[in-house]
Amino acid sequence: MAEAAKWGESVMGHQIQAVIGQAEAVAALAVDWPRAEVVPLPQGFAMVFLTAGLWDAVEEAFPGPAEPDVSFLLCWSGAVRRWLEGYSCCRPLAYIETDYFGGCGTQAGVLVEKGRVAVPPVEGAGTIDRLLAALGVRCLPGKDEFDSLGLGSFRHMPDME
Repeated sequence: MAEAAKWGESVMGHQIQAVIGQAEAVAALAVDWPRAEVVPLPQGFAMVFLTAGLWDAVEEAFPGPAEPDVSFLLCWSGAVRRWLEGYSCCRPLAYIETDYFGGCGTQAGVLVEKGRVAVPPVEGAGTIDRLLAALGVRCLPGKDEFDSLGLGSFRHMPDME
């Protein structure tokens, strides 16, 4: 829980937008994006929060057609899709969003692999676990993929522009 306190979370909610993948893939993505802070995760994985500043930079760098409206994904766009497709040629990347408060809410995500969307936008219970399993996350005893990476401790995104 000490790591979660670093991000200033509330105990009741969980709201993040992030890209997760093997640490090498996430590091390669972050090298070109000064606003992308790599957060190490267990099992050789890492995460980058899609903060407002990073999202703006991606939107500016990848103009083009918009993604069809995906109402359950707040930050998924044509620019974000093109950005992740470019970095997923060697290793898959998952884009995830959570929005929970008091146990109620939603989770959603997309898997991008080999330069294309491999699992289109999907939402609902177990979505993030399925995407993490596709990345190769192993469940620890008594935990699902989400908890095995310690993602529950990142309740809110950092206040970075």
